[in-house]
Amino acid sequence: MARLVYSCRFDIAADDGIVTVLSAYRDWIVGHYRNRLELDGFDFDPEVVGPHDGVPDGHSLFSSVYEDGDERVVRILWSFPDDNDQGLRWANEVRVGHFDHRCGVEHLISIESVQYSVSPAKLLFGSPRAIRDICTKTPAYIGEMQVRAEPYTLQQSGLNDLLELLTSDMRRLPVVLLSPYAQGQPNQIDPTKLARNLAGVAVVVRIDDPEVTWDFANEVGRQLSCFNGAARIYWPGFSKTSDPRNHRLFFGAWIEQVGSEAAGRTIERAIFAVATFRYVPDGRIADLIRRVEAAERQKLLLEKKETGDDFLAEYERDLARLDDAGKRVEELEAEVANLKANHQVLFAAGSSASVELDDIGTTEEDSFPSVLAAAQAAKDRFKNIEMLDSAISAAADSPFQRPYDVFKALSDLHEIVDVWAQNRIENGSGGDLLNHLRERGWGKRSSMHISDTTLGKLRTHYEFEYQGRRQLFEPHITIGSGDPNSCASIHFSFDQQRLKMIVGHVGKHLPNTKT
Repeated sequence: MARLVYSCRFDIAADDGIVTVLSAYRDWIVGHYRNRLELDGFDFDPEVVGPHDGVPDGHSLFSSVYEDGDERVVRILWSFPDDNDQGLRWANEVRVGHFDHRCGVEHLISIESVQYSVSPAKLLFGSPRAIRDICTKTPAYIGEMQVRAEPYTLQQSGLNDLLELLTSDMRRLPVVLLSPYAQGQPNQIDPTKLARNLAGVAVVVRIDDPEVTWDFANEVGRQLSCFNGAARIYWPGFSKTSDPRNHRLFFGAWIEQVGSEAAGRTIERAIFAVATFRYVPDGRIADLIRRVEAAERQKLLLEKKETGDDFLAEYERDLARLDDAGKRVEELEAEVANLKANHQVLFAAGSSASVELDDIGTTEEDSFPSVLAAAQAAKDRFKNIEMLDSAISAAADSPFQRPYDVFKALSDLHEIVDVWAQNRIENGSGGDLLNHLRERGWGKRSSMHISDTTLGKLRTHYEFEYQGRRQLFEPHITIGSGDPNSCASIHFSFDQQRLKMIVGHVGKHLPNTKT
């Protein structure tokens, strides 16, 4: 039985918007097969009606086109098995409609189990790349509200605008506010990464100046504010008299305790859960599809009438009843969705800021009891990662207490290879590796080089056996700080010929001249 786990719906204001949107979806789907499954000759045109014959066994890709006058809808159905052999199947339904000077976009993602196994699903996902690309390249609108896949920085001059947005009856999306620490240090959750993962379903606002945090608190009240490294979800319907428990606050101390990655995922899961329950189809798209399908049925009916079949009168009555039933089902589904959403928000309001077992599955932190387990999982799951024996040995010796952060860093390295390969195909260059890391929130925690002083004295610590010889692994990601319980490092090298991230070390921070 399929379970809806993601939904978004928005407009872009452009006469050729449908071209922009379909191009983004073509690139996303083609990139999946060319880069991840190495089907070099794969191509896909969303406007070619019918099933796509070039997908592997177990995959399905189908397009439909509905037209009525100047209005047009393209529907894409794409499903495929989970990459990590969890016995799951992902299903995407995309509907893109052109109406006058607006283009409507709907994207639903469902997941179902294809084998009986009573074990939690481990799901890591954000907004699909196509949604992020669309929201980055062109203005996107939820009603009259413009959204983008980037964080907004709140300045003193914009405080009144934020308050107007938060209290507006027109607002349909949650606002996630990230505050700095009292001494000015930035929030540990990466706002750029959070905004990209929540593209199309939430607005992310960051505050850099602690003084602005206090001014905001003076306006909304201490209980409804967000301060000292905290994050808060302001749901639609917010006012200065709202119950603080209905707009969940994640304290900075809790974010530090569970780690920025886990905190970000908790916020994303909360918003995705409500978005799927609150989803209501775009009436313009649903109506056009219904009209076109009704016209097709009427055409078939007329053709059959000419044959003189006796069952035609009853068939016509059944079609009319079916249309009425379909409309009623959509109304009931929307009503049930709203009731579930209200229950979800009220239930979440009473819970404390801690890592939750959500209704999709357990968190990754529960899945990895050690750095070794996280490293082994990355080795087994990610085809773009090659883990050297030295990395596995170091992982086994690491006491680092946040193994999920290690797994997530390795996951990002895996994804970077695909993006780099796609960029090389499209632009002739894969791009700067450090920039790719920055886009995923590792900017301040990653480097491509080791200091000359450290290499002069401790070079052998940074050399690992690869392809029959000792090689220097300078690029690295550092997670946390302090002793080995709270700090770990990953040293890697990018083999551009093989399109592999070669990981030489995962574990305790390697020695340098400061230690």
